[in-house]
Formats: sequence, C-alpha cells, structure tokens
Amino acid sequence: MAEVSEALQQLGLQACPVCGSEDSLGMGCFPVLLVDVGALPDDDAFSPPEDNRDGDMTFVVRVECTTCGHLMLFNSERYRSGDEKIMVRGLTEEQERRLGE
Repeated sequence: MAEVSEALQQLGLQACPVCGSEDSLGMGCFPVLLVDVGALPDDDAFSPPEDNRDGDMTFVVRVECTTCGHLMLFNSERYRSGDEKIMVRGLTEEQERRLGE
C-alpha cells in the first residue's frame, strides 16, 4: 500500500481533485474487492459473487478525502509485478517495525 501511495503522489495526487484540500487524502489499509458480474437480472434471482464464475474480480485501492468525502478507486494490479500477491497474511512491514521499537 505504501508503494501505491508513493506512485499516486508521483503522478500528482497530492490534493483532493474536488475541493483542493491538501493533506486530506486518506488511503484505506486494505484493498477493496470489486466484482463485476455483468448486468443484474430483472428478478430477485441474483446469485452472490462467489457463485458467479463468469465475473471479473479487481482489487482496488481506496483513497478518500476526509474534508469533502470524494472517493477514488485505483486498480492495485498496476502497482505490482506479475505473480506478486495482492494480499499477504501476517503483519505489514510497518507493523513489524513498530513491534521492534
């Protein structure tokens, strides 16, 4: 997540694009899972995402302005290499560092 934050800052995301507030952008601690299952049926027979194998799953990074609430989503796959895992069980590097202090 730190790498994504750094990349977004290098791309110029340093202030909210809606209200212009600086230092108000907060990034979520965990990726958000988006599931695209296509058009919803007209009836109540919608199957949950885990039952729909034809859908497309994307892990995204959530960035939100604490001042105005503007919410942005960024595709986290663009900030990692091919087989690198998006989510890894265990402590983050920052959490491990804090434990060592």
